[in-house]
Amino acid sequence: MMIQNLLQIKLEGWTATPRLPFVLSGNALCLPVPTYSLLLGLVGCCLGRLVQSHELKIGFRYEFDSTNEDIETRQRLEYDGKKVKSHAKGTDAHTREFHAIPRLTIWLNRLDWEDFFRNPVGTPSLGRSQDIMKIVEVSIIEAIQVSETTIAGTMIPFEASLKVGGQLVRLAEAFEEGDSVGQGRLATAVRMFLAIPPDSISKVKISQIFEVSGEQGADYQVKGFYLHTFSNAN
Repeated sequence: MMIQNLLQIKLEGWTATPRLPFVLSGNALCLPVPTYSLLLGLVGCCLGRLVQSHELKIGFRYEFDSTNEDIETRQRLEYDGKKVKSHAKGTDAHTREFHAIPRLTIWLNRLDWEDFFRNPVGTPSLGRSQDIMKIVEVSIIEAIQVSETTIAGTMIPFEASLKVGGQLVRLAEAFEEGDSVGQGRLATAVRMFLAIPPDSISKVKISQIFEVSGEQGADYQVKGFYLHTFSNAN
């Protein structure tokens, strides 16, 4: 049995927009959980700098009260072969899904970043800039690596042997920023993931799953979490 100390951060908010990628027309739809690239952005906001995927391992558990819709103005962009710029047709209005009353727990293997979450440099958000999240608890916990546990409200790499309900989606794990403003971003790795909704409690037997010490009792339906290692990690 391996025990690992991890940094645990709990956040709450009014709205969140973990957008489903590659949907460019019609409604802007939400994934049931955030992506790892979105979480890297949230962590980087708290640190006040870009966070590269090789710097950390990250696990999370996400839940929310309901999915709703709103209408907002969209700023259309286009890429001219050199940089991203405003589209000639200007703005338009569209319908966007969002999650109400989101709650997020993040686990990091970076204990040295604790002070950044107690006193974040920027204001963390989950999706749009107005999807502000409040950090409600920061602690260092003991996590026990296990061979099997129950998880929900998270995202795991897809394997054909998995017998878990969720949404299959092909995603960029992380992005690297271009050298100049407006140059865009490059995906560091693209993989197939399974997004497991918060209400789809699933028993899994995969690598890198943990349970928080002291929370293994029968009262906890979701006992564990998956700690993700990025593909380009050293």
